[in-house]
Formats: sequence, structure tokens, C-alpha cells
Amino acid sequence: MNRIFVDIYLQYNLGDDLFLDILAEKYPETQFTINYLGKNYNQFISKYKNVVARKYTFLNKIGQRLKIKDSITNFDSVADEHDGLLFIGGSIFREEHYHKSLYSERMNLIKEFKKRNKAVFILGANFGPYTSDEFIDDYKKLFKLCDDVCFRDVSSFTLFEDIPQVRIAPDIVFQMKTEQYKPKEKTNTIGFSVIDVNHKKGLSSYSKEYIDSTVKTIDIFVGKGYECYLMSFCEKEGDLKVIKAIMSSLDSKTLNKVKIYNYKGNLKEAITLIASFKLIVAARFHANILGMLLGSKIIPIIYSEKTSNLLKDLNMSDLGIDMLNIEFQYDENYISKALNSRIDLSDVIINSSNQFANLNRFLKGRYLDWGEV
Repeated sequence: MNRIFVDIYLQYNLGDDLFLDILAEKYPETQFTINYLGKNYNQFISKYKNVVARKYTFLNKIGQRLKIKDSITNFDSVADEHDGLLFIGGSIFREEHYHKSLYSERMNLIKEFKKRNKAVFILGANFGPYTSDEFIDDYKKLFKLCDDVCFRDVSSFTLFEDIPQVRIAPDIVFQMKTEQYKPKEKTNTIGFSVIDVNHKKGLSSYSKEYIDSTVKTIDIFVGKGYECYLMSFCEKEGDLKVIKAIMSSLDSKTLNKVKIYNYKGNLKEAITLIASFKLIVAARFHANILGMLLGSKIIPIIYSEKTSNLLKDLNMSDLGIDMLNIEFQYDENYISKALNSRIDLSDVIINSSNQFANLNRFLKGRYLDWGEV
């Protein structure tokens, strides 16, 4: 059995949890070790026979604190114990204030695997936002060390297309199997996937306008006879806090038609709910993809270029609403256009399987040939 060390963002974010779910289900004969120290994900990963968390015991904590033994950045041991390294995630290459430390840690991890001639993969990511050429140059060096780098959007791919092992394929979540979730018919329900703009760089000034606009949109849909669901995709990133602010601004009559769903790790429950929506007003990136996959109409709320790049790649830019034009969220003509939109994902779903093309070859013991993809 192959053993792959997986670096992934795990904070009960629905999108990232889906990445892990798809990976584990796709490769049942491969053991995946998630780079996660702690016990918060024990229940989540217990349903997968092929996923384990990185070992980190009470004794490891003592040794780390006393500087007797490094059990956090002991990447030499990690590389010894695994056959390959996989970074999987969406917005994992953002230029933040902690860039240098994170970059250094990633490079050290990759170099330990490459010293042992072991494969390194990066799948499902986009690049940015960034502000400096130095940030791009740093990651050019990192990507050149990897065996396979597959971005999910044209914009990110174009930045690094001169590197032979850099590729492009649609988002990993387009690989999700949807048959078990699709209802026979949609309920008379509108979903809202919200974000905390205060958690997003450069967007805090839009906080009140975003909340007020969402309140007006809910009022319109409730007035048309719909029920509404406010969904938190990641409580840690402030989704639930925003939902509470929205709820506090609704009148009592409207409140009776509005429910809250806070994702806490039950993927099946969350996806089944999304599948029931007639339409989803989707600020979360993967709320848009899930809505499309599950046959719900979407109104994409753009807080990041990753969403506008997704829509551009799908020739759907006319559906997106950015923060500068957030009032279109409750525009009657725009709502009508969204409800009557048609989306054909057949080619996208097929092409998204290429995210895993080289990982497939590696796990089957085949040579990684860039020209084949």
C-alpha cells in the first residue's frame, strides 16, 4: 500500500473537507496521512479506513516544549515514512504577512522528499492574491522542485506555464459523485452561503453593505413565498457570526421563514441540504460549484478573483456580482436571469478528472510523463 503525506487546510471548512473526502474515496488502496496535529478531526476521518492523522502525543508536546525533540517540523522522519507528498487545496498560495515562514516550511518539507527521490504533488490550487514579484519568484522555485502542479484556473496556470510540470484542470470538487444527493424535485427554498468580509483582506469596508444587501435579498424571496437557509461553510472564518448579524436585522415575520445551518463536519447532511435549494446565493467559492453540480441555480457573490476566474473559465462571467455592485443581489431582473440560467457541466466534469492524472500514474507505479497530459 502506498503511503502519501497530505498537507491540507483542515478547519471544518466544507470545501476543503470535500477535497479530503474525494481523495480518500478515489484511492481506497492508498493510505493518506493528514498533516494535522490534534484530535479535532478524529471523528471526521474515522469513517475513512485509509486516512490517519499525523501522530502527535502528549509526550511529543512535552518534548517540543522542552526543545528535546522536534515533532512538528521533523520532516526528515515524515519523508522516510511516506512514499510521496501531496499539497491539496484551493487558495493555498496567498501573499500574507506570514509568507516567509510558511514558504520556508513548505520548501523544507519538499526538499526532504526530493532528497529521497520521492514524488511531490500540488493539486486543486489557484495562485494569489499577491502583490509582489518576489512572491511569484519564490513559488517558481518551489514549483520547479515538484513533480506535478495542477492549477484549477487559467489565470494561475498562465503565470507558471513555462514550468514543464505545471498543468491545469477544473476544480477537484467537480469530481464529486452527486447521484445520492439529487432530490426528485427542488424544494421552495433559497440558500445563502455567506462570508465574513472582515475576514477577507481589503474587504472590511463592505461589511455593512453586504449584510444590508443580503437582508434585502431575503426579504424579496420571503415575499415571493420562499423559505430561506443561511449556511455557514466555516464557522472559524466568521460565517456564523455574519449569519447572526443578518438574522438580527430581519423583522419577526421574515425570521419565521429563515433557518440557519452551521456546517460541523457532516458532509452528507450539508450537501443534501444544498441539493434541495432551488437557488443559492453563493459567496463561498465551493457553494457555487456545489450549486451547479446539484442542479440548483446560482447567484455568485464575488469576494475574490478565484470566483471571477472560475466564472470566466466557464463563460459565466455575466452571472457574478462583486462587492462594488452588491445591490444587484436583490435586483428583480438579475434574480430572474439567474433563475432561468442554463449550465452545461458535462465537459468540465470530464476534464476535472485530469487533476489526478499524474497521481494516478504514480500510484500505479508508472513514470510521470508530462507530455501525456
